[in-house]
Amino acid sequence: MILRTFILLTLIPYIYADTLTLLNWEDYLSENTISAWEAKSGHEIHQIYFDNDEDRDSILINHTDQVIDLVIVDEIATTGFGKNGFLLPVKDYQTKPILAEIDPEIQSSCGQYGLPYLRGTFGIAYRSDKIADKPKSWAFILQPNDEIKNHIGLVDDYMDMLAPPLFMLGESINSENPKVLKEAFFMLKNTVPSVLTFEYGISYIEADSKRDQLYVTLAYSGDQYALNTKAGKEIWEYTTLEEGTIAWVDCLTVMADSPRKEIVYDFINFIYQPKIAAENSESIYVASPLASARALQSSAFLSDASVYPDEKIMNKAQYYKPLPSKNITLRNRITSSIIKSHEAK
Repeated sequence: MILRTFILLTLIPYIYADTLTLLNWEDYLSENTISAWEAKSGHEIHQIYFDNDEDRDSILINHTDQVIDLVIVDEIATTGFGKNGFLLPVKDYQTKPILAEIDPEIQSSCGQYGLPYLRGTFGIAYRSDKIADKPKSWAFILQPNDEIKNHIGLVDDYMDMLAPPLFMLGESINSENPKVLKEAFFMLKNTVPSVLTFEYGISYIEADSKRDQLYVTLAYSGDQYALNTKAGKEIWEYTTLEEGTIAWVDCLTVMADSPRKEIVYDFINFIYQPKIAAENSESIYVASPLASARALQSSAFLSDASVYPDEKIMNKAQYYKPLPSKNITLRNRITSSIIKSHEAK
């Protein structure tokens, strides 16, 4: 797979001193928010996109030839990169008292080195024009019927690729048991003949000529909005599955070596205004961590279980935890083997 993120880095033109650079998932900051910020501040926003956590980490670590001011990072990586000196501690931010707006439990997810940006769940996005009945179980992709064989998208990620079989096995997504991970490996291997791609669904339908062959893909809540935007029609829906979901928080973090911190602080103060946070969240169809923002959102959005899940779903939610390097190595070997099996089929 060609890593678009690295190609983007080599093609980036000279970035002027007053332009903020944000390392981010694609379609994860609304165009209206960008336009409003640029009109108000007079500063542009330049975004570098990544497709998965590994690409993000590599770009972040090797960014010496490219200034990066802000990064959207998951809650586990926020602590790791913070302790290694890449990220500025929140206590050093010269911003308004934003923390008072955030539920302390949600803020704890981002710890000392980030502010909760958006939160959501992990499940599958599926083509409602191709799949008659809403998927209910992770078995839908692990034991696929003929309807979706060769139309499945998984992800190249050592946590999220393994999550579906671990849910099916009734195990923790953070399992360190080699026997359990081996069993999960064989469940994935049996699915390989039915897999179309391991590329992140949003990137795949944007760039690949076989985009119309993707019927179902591992996804994060809100991905269906971006998928529909790129498809040009409302054909994608998102759902969690009965065995469980992952509840996640993405954090907005400041690079310690950013030379534009004053502009960064202005941007943070801007984007965490309740009205702006509410509009950004609803525009990209992902839940806000701010109670003051949620109070301004539409009733239809607030009642959508794909955005704000009910108690029944959240009671089955699991959360990412830091893993020891030995476990990460094993998981990387598993995902690498699965992808190689797919390439060889």
